[in-house]
Amino acid sequence: MISRLLKLRHSSFLRSTATLSGGQLLATMIGFSFAPILSRLYTPQDYGVLATYTAVAVILGMIANLCLSRAVVAEADEDQAHALLGLCLLLAIGFAGLTLGLVLLFSAVDFAGLEQLGFWLFLLPATVLASGTGSALLAWANRHHRYRLMSSYQLVNVIGASGGALALAWAGFGPRGLMLGYFLGQFAALLCIWVGNRDVLPSLRRVNWTRMKRAGGAHRNYMVWTTPTALIENISSASPVLVLSFWGNMLGIVGHYNRARGLLMMPMGMLGSSIAQVFFRRAAQDMARDGHCRTIFWRLIAGMTAISLPSFAVLALIAPQLFVFVLGPQWSEAGHIARILAPVMALQLIVMPASKVIWLYGRQRLDFFLSVLFAVTTTSAVASVAFLGFEPEIAIDVFAGVQILLYLAYLASSILIVERDHRARQEQIAETAPIRK
Repeated sequence: MISRLLKLRHSSFLRSTATLSGGQLLATMIGFSFAPILSRLYTPQDYGVLATYTAVAVILGMIANLCLSRAVVAEADEDQAHALLGLCLLLAIGFAGLTLGLVLLFSAVDFAGLEQLGFWLFLLPATVLASGTGSALLAWANRHHRYRLMSSYQLVNVIGASGGALALAWAGFGPRGLMLGYFLGQFAALLCIWVGNRDVLPSLRRVNWTRMKRAGGAHRNYMVWTTPTALIENISSASPVLVLSFWGNMLGIVGHYNRARGLLMMPMGMLGSSIAQVFFRRAAQDMARDGHCRTIFWRLIAGMTAISLPSFAVLALIAPQLFVFVLGPQWSEAGHIARILAPVMALQLIVMPASKVIWLYGRQRLDFFLSVLFAVTTTSAVASVAFLGFEPEIAIDVFAGVQILLYLAYLASSILIVERDHRARQEQIAETAPIRK
């Protein structure tokens, strides 16, 4: 046992995870340190406006480069990956322009619900551009094991957003300070990742459209299946915010939900995204070398289960009292919502990295159909509860229940894919092995 522990010190997977998790840990600590102050300077309604904007921005930003940023990491050939990076940046620029056109169109026809966003709506194209280019450059950093740069990206984002919101509140900007802080953090983080990858940017000028088109065509499954899947998943995840804000006009409840989910996502981000990024890269290498990633997959499942379930069980027990103590008495509702969301977050922490095997084994079509099935169920259920006039908390209960089913289905599908491939390999080995006398 001791010898195994000593060997872990030399594991590149653990060192890479530690680097990213260390950055996430520091970013989480900074975010938590700002939370008690910001929650007393800004109201649940202020956070409701921020939640509404980010719900729309995340949905659009996720598909800004048609999810080809994920192919940048998975691509085995360096020249092809280089061409994919150039294609991602071009797509992000084009999608930002399309977003601008849609914003102008919806503003002209006075689209219902958009008055919640007001002037901030016109900043959506810039946010989409930052998201599309940022995810592509993060993928390039991941490909080249620049985990310190990726950690810096996280730190700059949280320091810029939280510190900016605090400074602007003290400067007398009022509720606008929270939104302006969000933009400050986002674009400071983009500048950080852009500068950190500056060595590759000049060479992109030599990548012609033919190479980019060929590289994109080789990974068309990401565009055809992963992009609509990501779009559907994000709409499903944002359905409580979209329904309660645009149709229910309940910015106060949206603010409580956003604060509860945001604080729960901090420990999720500390481990989940770091491990997912490192696992995706390591599993992709195992797939290229061995044709499977079963060993690291099961190690991941066991480790994440041991971390996630006890942690969120304790959090669910103390959430209401904890939120009042940390954020102030006006946030008691957020604590009750956090208790409802705790089981969802526990499963998400396990499934988020593990489900990457669906892409690695080339099952993007399955990923798409699973996402469609549960996204339609989630959104329809939440919308039905709101339209029928039930209490807002019921909509959040329904959302949590359907999300639990979604993550369990993803976990079961991931396990079946890995194990069926393993069984097929074992049968092939048995058939080709010489018959012993």
